[in-house]
Amino acid sequence: MWRARYRGGLLAGVQLEPTRVLTLTGTRNLRDVGGYPTVDGRRTRWRTLYRSDCLDQLDQPGQAWLVDAGVRTIVDLRDDEEVASNPNVFADARRIAYRRLPMWDQPLPADLDPDLSNGYLRELDLCGGRLATILAAIVAPGALPAIIHCAAGKDRTGIVVALILAAAGVTREAISQDYALSTACLGPEYQAQARVWVAERGREWTRWAHLFECPPERMLKTLDHLDRQYGGVEAYLVRHGLHRSQLELLRQLLISDA
Repeated sequence: MWRARYRGGLLAGVQLEPTRVLTLTGTRNLRDVGGYPTVDGRRTRWRTLYRSDCLDQLDQPGQAWLVDAGVRTIVDLRDDEEVASNPNVFADARRIAYRRLPMWDQPLPADLDPDLSNGYLRELDLCGGRLATILAAIVAPGALPAIIHCAAGKDRTGIVVALILAAAGVTREAISQDYALSTACLGPEYQAQARVWVAERGREWTRWAHLFECPPERMLKTLDHLDRQYGGVEAYLVRHGLHRSQLELLRQLLISDA
């Protein structure tokens, strides 16, 4: 059943704030990143940029809702194996442009034992060019409104959206809280599935559990790394190929003066 809700509109002359979490059947981490405060007192635009988990199970009413909402672009950050196993329902769509922009060339090694306790430092250090390419796609003519997604909509999507929001001037507190919201959206079912995934690989849950969490401190540490290592998000993105004019356009497209 289709359960999406948007409460935008006027009631007795009062503007209602749109709903952030969109509960379309077949998704569990689809969110609007509008309404976040910037350091200069403005807000991100609603109905302009969305983040999500995989869209392979989105049902027909949900697909129609996104089309009617004006979504023009889907940016899929997953690798080739993930896409082959769980193809995006919009991969062959005519009314929405589907763009494959994987963060990694290939799946991460099965024996990798990552440590995210200090943030997404490895991702920032190794994927700068790809991250700049993804942001460039968002500001391409006619690209917005857009949805960015990976598998769970937590890590790869979290990094990309954090960079976008930081480049747009959103406060660090809001960026970290947006990242942490994945915990509530994915819910206990995701944690249960994660336990099974870890057990199937013969790993200890106590060592791997942190990979499936979204503490706001992790994103704050990631942003701190941007400052220490690269001189901030703008310097990082310019260093990896994004033009300053594209950064200015990003701010114009995503930030509202209202």
